[in-house]
Amino acid sequence: MSIETEPSAEDLLEPLEAYRKIYRDSFKTNCEKYYDGLVKASGVDAEANRLTVKSYNDHLAQLSAVEKLLAKNRGLKGFFIFLIVLGAILMIAGIFLLVGGSYAAGGGMLAVGAVFVVLFPIILAVKTIPIIKNAEQRRDVLRQKADALKQEAYAQMVPLNSLFEGNQFKQLVEKTVPLIKIDENFNVHRYDYLNGKYGYGETDDPEISTLGILSGEILGNPFVEERQLIHSMGSCTYTGSIVISWTTQETDAEGHVHTEYHTETLTASVVKPKPYYSRQTRLVYANEAAPDLHFSRRPSHADDLTEGQRERKVKRGMKKIRKMRQKAVETSGSFTEMGNAEFDVLFGALDRDNEVQFRLLFTPLAQKNLLALMTDNEGFGDDFAMRKSGCLNYISSEHSAGWEMDDGREQYMSYSVDLSREKFLSVQQKNFANLYFDLAPLLSIPLYQQRKPREYIYRESYAGNYTRQEAECAVNRMAEAFSPFGAVTESILKTSVLKKNGKSDCVSVTAYAYEGIPRTDYVAEWGGDGCMHEVPVNWIEYIPIERERTVCLKELGLSDRDFESEVRTGRLKGALDKRGSEYSYGHGIFCCVSDETDEMFDSEFTLKS
Repeated sequence: MSIETEPSAEDLLEPLEAYRKIYRDSFKTNCEKYYDGLVKASGVDAEANRLTVKSYNDHLAQLSAVEKLLAKNRGLKGFFIFLIVLGAILMIAGIFLLVGGSYAAGGGMLAVGAVFVVLFPIILAVKTIPIIKNAEQRRDVLRQKADALKQEAYAQMVPLNSLFEGNQFKQLVEKTVPLIKIDENFNVHRYDYLNGKYGYGETDDPEISTLGILSGEILGNPFVEERQLIHSMGSCTYTGSIVISWTTQETDAEGHVHTEYHTETLTASVVKPKPYYSRQTRLVYANEAAPDLHFSRRPSHADDLTEGQRERKVKRGMKKIRKMRQKAVETSGSFTEMGNAEFDVLFGALDRDNEVQFRLLFTPLAQKNLLALMTDNEGFGDDFAMRKSGCLNYISSEHSAGWEMDDGREQYMSYSVDLSREKFLSVQQKNFANLYFDLAPLLSIPLYQQRKPREYIYRESYAGNYTRQEAECAVNRMAEAFSPFGAVTESILKTSVLKKNGKSDCVSVTAYAYEGIPRTDYVAEWGGDGCMHEVPVNWIEYIPIERERTVCLKELGLSDRDFESEVRTGRLKGALDKRGSEYSYGHGIFCCVSDETDEMFDSEFTLKS
């Protein structure tokens, strides 16, 4: 059923209700329409593809049955061969017993062995081996047929697979929620606005590299969603062990001396430094409302609590808040409790430093919205942390921790129109929910939607054409090209502009990683034999290593499929052939491994009409 809506600013005043009643179904409908439109534009015969895929699946089912039959009979073949060998052993043993005069035992063994040696080869030759050969033939035929059907299905899907783009999420979000605008890429003007007006800065920390970036605005107020790879040093416990043995002499009650054998496993461990890597997604939103307010809050997971548990949590929390209020009175502090105890406890922004502006933001409607969001057990609930630092708001949530933000078209390419559709709808709806519910705590605050930003005067020139975040995203799409030789860990990739050449940038890329050197420590441990033993403990010493390379960046303004066409047969092929195959393309930005002396890059990667 088609759902037509006329979204307005009023819809977002209650974001959870708007999602349930409007945006969730509307986004799903828009995704279905978009996909069905691609199918229609491609000319793919969906029914013919379904028949091919059904035949392919039928052949896979038959192949699975044949492989089970084959495995079963191969097992029987091995068992029968074992019985034949056992029969031969019994016959030989029987003959020895007969020669030694044990006629009854020897005759029995000889007879049983003879039955095994005669019977089971017949069973193998007449039944088992023919079944195996027939099953192998059927398996090979079915596998060939299944492979041919899969190739046929892929061939049927070629026109559709070629139509997927990397920017469909932007189109679908803006169609569903027109108040949210998403940028083609995180450009220098958006960065200049966030940096010059609000103090948002590039991440030059060598421990952090940007894996994905998505920027845009809501009613003129900018936001950036960034996915980061974060390096940290921790420790790892390595364990080793040896088995020792010794003997003791024991005398029993009758005076006899016995030798007792003992064994013991000695275990030792060492703790050594080890690098760890994690991924974090966070939203940064800028708004001029309450510019002097700072606070932070952590998830309460109130959605996991029953009503009774929630009431008890609020009661305990209010005791703490009243103590804080009393302390503020005694020390002339500014902290005062809110009139809504449930909100004050569950939202928990108790480190706020401007009560007037805090109340200005968190009106009764804002409190109602946030409580609904935090106690909702149908969606993500209260899994978000929030920090406000002046005009910048930071949201990080558990639900977005696994969000792979690079909406690559390859993930939708399939041999099946139905599998492709299912994957497309699933990924797009998950991405929309991730973005919407990262924005939801901010959308819950009416003042943020009512506050329009003042005009900003952009700089006339920039050191580079592209932001560090977009440059890091570009090189992380081909991270293996920068990994230091001998590295056993992931690499943190950091970029810096070497020079600007027209519309392109020459960028230095430094990869920070570790090589791993096997080491062994010997730890002294006492054994039960009363002796000290050296227990070897193997561990890895991680030694920092670096590698520097140079890339060139340029925004080409091509769709993903048009770029691939130009690379295969078009105007970019010759220019790329000169520079090799180490390149990436995303957000309309082409990134290619090159060097600082590549003066022709900008002109050779300029598409002329």
